[in-house]
Amino acid sequence: MIAILFINFIITIVGGLSTIALCAPSEKFLYMGGTLGMGLGAVIVASLGGMFFPPTTTLGAGLYSISMYGGLVVFGLFMLYDTQKIIKNAEHHPMDAYAMEPFDPVNNAIGVYLDTINIFIRIAMLLAGGGGKRKR
Repeated sequence: MIAILFINFIITIVGGLSTIALCAPSEKFLYMGGTLGMGLGAVIVASLGGMFFPPTTTLGAGLYSISMYGGLVVFGLFMLYDTQKIIKNAEHHPMDAYAMEPFDPVNNAIGVYLDTINIFIRIAMLLAGGGGKRKR
């Protein structure tokens, strides 16, 4: 029962972000590509730093927070970016029979699929309490 509610929660988040990207003005989120790349780099560096500093230290806890919450924000914004990228590719693809290659929606949707998986993992880890045992 809880698993079904959790999956419905993830579907609602992903569906809401995709709907926002679909209804937003043309190419509003496509300008965030460079900023998202830098944010992803910061999340990767924080994740790698978390291997060397335990989360019981101040620096380790900060890196864990950047990795978890920053990753959730970055992948949420990537969802907006990838959805608008699919829309732009579909709108600007030539429709004639002599196009170099046909529009491939499956390969364009791989980014959205990976964003969904990353959002799912981050929310599952946050709801699980990070795997640590809490004292009540």
